Amino acid sequence: MAFPGSHEPIVLHCDNVWIDPPGHFEPKSVEMAGGRIEAVRDRTPAPATGTSNTGIDLGGAYLMPGLINTHVHLEFSASPYPLRDFNGESVSARMARAIRNARSMLRSGVTTVRDCGSSLDLLYHVRRNRDRHVLPRLLLSGPPITVPGGHLGVFGGEVRGPDDVAAVVSRLISAGAMSLKLMGSGGVMTPGTHPENVAFSQDLFCQVADAARTHNVASVVHVLATKSVKRAALARFDSLEHCAFFCRSANGRLERKYDAVVAGIVADCGVAIMANLSTATRSHGTLLLEGKQGNLDSQHALDQHDVMLENFAKFVDLGIPIVCGTDAGVRDTPFEDTWVELELMARSGMSNVEVIRSASLTGAHVLKLDGKVGRIAAGYSADFVVLKESPLSDISSYRCPLDVFSAGHRIDLASSRGTG
Repeated sequence: MAFPGSHEPIVLHCDNVWIDPPGHFEPKSVEMAGGRIEAVRDRTPAPATGTSNTGIDLGGAYLMPGLINTHVHLEFSASPYPLRDFNGESVSARMARAIRNARSMLRSGVTTVRDCGSSLDLLYHVRRNRDRHVLPRLLLSGPPITVPGGHLGVFGGEVRGPDDVAAVVSRLISAGAMSLKLMGSGGVMTPGTHPENVAFSQDLFCQVADAARTHNVASVVHVLATKSVKRAALARFDSLEHCAFFCRSANGRLERKYDAVVAGIVADCGVAIMANLSTATRSHGTLLLEGKQGNLDSQHALDQHDVMLENFAKFVDLGIPIVCGTDAGVRDTPFEDTWVELELMARSGMSNVEVIRSASLTGAHVLKLDGKVGRIAAGYSADFVVLKESPLSDISSYRCPLDVFSAGHRIDLASSRGTG
């Protein structure tokens, strides 16, 4: 059935509508028009056929807010070699792939996406062509601020000091960036950088976080080194990405060494964490096989993933706010796999309600979208994912949505799955 245009009034009737707060299901009729929710009322009867010109009866399905993924890289390929792919492609090829990747996320139930590192080309392309595509809500950070030769310097955000930072921030805001990203340490993905080393002084961490507050955009910081986690928390970035507590072992391998003092500072500062537990997990079957065959590097990677999950459980115990992000686009991390992150969070210490909120209310707060997305309530965007089973009972129900709505548009999952 074709869905009416997003500006036509429509009502979704459903036995199980997620109402949060308090965090439970109620039978409701959700009225929407112009891409927004007009009212949420007690469930009214729908036509016997289940559809009409003005209503859709979802029956006993579960109507949830559209998912929020706070950390992806739309221009990357999610192949084993995303940087190589990026460097070998034309701008037009990268723009086309970014749009395909965004559509893939939408079909998986993600209706709000933050890109945490892309070129200025993507900012300009989306601004010029947004009305041509049905896409999730996109919050683009543009080039992340990084040291010369630093992590993801390929995007063009390299700085040498405070004056450069001010110039880059001005350029990003003028281009339409809705988030400012700082590379607070080196990264595993970028050759020649050192993930275990902090990249900037405390003053510069604070400068970027303060600039984001001045411009009323979200702030986000890549922190793999322990010292970078501490500086980011003290600067009060809205969200800290990865928080790996990396150091080098005697044999030169990166290892996660949980620092309880620094984790306590993060908790005290009230900032959120994006842990990306699911990144590159598509390759774990191969790693497991290689580890059993005596490949020390593969076994080390698997062991470190287990340590990451243990550390995550400690963050949860401290009451640190958690947001859902996958780092989609980097090595072996597809854009349709947000459900993997949700399952790993549930497996690693969060209740299912907390997991749902990480990709709804908490995500909206971190992205400065309070009152706009993340709830099924009057005045919010008409963004929904419809599930066959209750995610309170089984979070894996997000694996295969029955329906997705974005700003009132019903996404045609049947004809678009697998088409890019």
